[in-house]
Amino acid sequence: MNNLINLSQRTKLEKIRDHLDKFLGLYVGLAIIIGLIAGYYDAAWAHSHIALLQNIMLASVYVMIFPMMLMLNIKALGNAFRNWKLVTAVILLNFAYGPLMAVLLGNLFLINPYVRLGLFLAWVVPCSSMSIGYVGLMKADISAATAMVALSFFLSLALIPIETSLYIHSFLASGRLALSSATISKIEMNLVITIIEILIVPLALAIPTREAMIRKMGQEKFRRISPLFPTLTMLGMITIIFTIFFAHADVLITHIMDVLGVFYSAMVFGSVSLTVFTILFKYVKLSSKSPYSSSMVAILTGIPKNEATAIALSALALAPLGPQVAFLASMPPSLLPAFQVVFIITFIKLREKIINYYGARKEIEEILEVERIPTRGVVSEEKEISEVVEVQELSAGGVVNKTGLNILVPLDFSRGTEEWIREGLSRLNNVSSITLLHVVPLSLSEVSDFVTEDVIESGKKAAESKMRELIKTISSFGPYEVSYEIAVGDPAKIILERANAGKFDMIMMGHRGYGYAEAFFVGSVTLKVISRSPIPVMVIRKNP
Repeated sequence: MNNLINLSQRTKLEKIRDHLDKFLGLYVGLAIIIGLIAGYYDAAWAHSHIALLQNIMLASVYVMIFPMMLMLNIKALGNAFRNWKLVTAVILLNFAYGPLMAVLLGNLFLINPYVRLGLFLAWVVPCSSMSIGYVGLMKADISAATAMVALSFFLSLALIPIETSLYIHSFLASGRLALSSATISKIEMNLVITIIEILIVPLALAIPTREAMIRKMGQEKFRRISPLFPTLTMLGMITIIFTIFFAHADVLITHIMDVLGVFYSAMVFGSVSLTVFTILFKYVKLSSKSPYSSSMVAILTGIPKNEATAIALSALALAPLGPQVAFLASMPPSLLPAFQVVFIITFIKLREKIINYYGARKEIEEILEVERIPTRGVVSEEKEISEVVEVQELSAGGVVNKTGLNILVPLDFSRGTEEWIREGLSRLNNVSSITLLHVVPLSLSEVSDFVTEDVIESGKKAAESKMRELIKTISSFGPYEVSYEIAVGDPAKIILERANAGKFDMIMMGHRGYGYAEAFFVGSVTLKVISRSPIPVMVIRKNP
């Protein structure tokens, strides 16, 4: 029996993105150390060129922010409220727990009030789109994570200025910030303006830009270049961190205790948050059907923070108080990525232990089996698809009498697969060879932008195991030569490529109620395969 595993090779852009993401903590640390050393030994140059350095920081802000906006899938908001427990948990983690921990740990470990304010900004911002990738690496629900990322971002546009304003006023009430009411009002107004400039305006530009790029180059090509966006965001972050520490190296030396305080705060926040909520959500289930997946979505879209946004806010919104104050406030979000990445990588490496702790093996298998591309336009296209199916079924009659048929059978292991394959083969008494094709779908950017070799390998192993069992069953149907292929990419495109290769006489697949019919082949994929296939397509209908 033949088998063929066709896994798409990681592109150079994907390798660069994955490398930067994996070693972001190291590069941030190097940027800080090199910036400090260079700035300390050439402080005079840094002070005399502060305007130039500020322009570099401003440019770096937009290099960080705009590509990040291109990655934001606002269409996912439509799926955000399917699980109210998950939504509540994500909102509380992002906008209540994070800020509260910033207040508590800031009071405990930090001395300078502006550094405390920077820590607050670092933990009041929402998660970044990288959280979707972290959820995927934990074998959890990527579509739910995408919805939570979009939801938390839009809520942050209102909650960041409101919560920051309350925090600043609480400092005034305790006498820790000696600022006039006019200065406070100016900071609050500048915060709102900064949010408009670095979040709302880039978002307003990114939405039509993303749609125009997809229309012009197609979803598949957009997917291939999309790793460039998080890469630019990370490079922009590294650049601005280096520039900040280079420009203010002499100031940092005098605040070494606050640097240590940020370190202590990061250690406590990371270890306590990941441990406590992993345990808590095991017992306070966020979903009765998928408790593990919902827990991972909540944790990984609620605890990791988008420090690029926090750096931009602290550096620009506090500029009216002077460059030194802006630097002190931007110091925590500049230092935290080095620690955050370490905690997330450690958490992901403990994935199998966490899955066992939740007893989620069966749940994971179901996610790997049924997590497919959502159908689009099913109602509007159903009539058109049915008409095409009728035409193709009639055209299939031209090969029914041919001897030694070689047939391609796309499948997804969903309920009823064995049944429709048995039914289809019973209608064809001249089949010589069968090639089973399973496609791991990577045509949605929110999935493919973050999928790694680890995720592909897990999907491949699960598919191979099921293929072997299915081949044993099919072999009992008759003396067929059965082989299989596991491919990665766009399902319709790969199926049509195989059909055009000239190796097959017919494609056989299930209709509504069978296999791909429920998850893939009702909608645009069905229409593409049936209408564009150069060979007949036999669609096996479920008996009424």
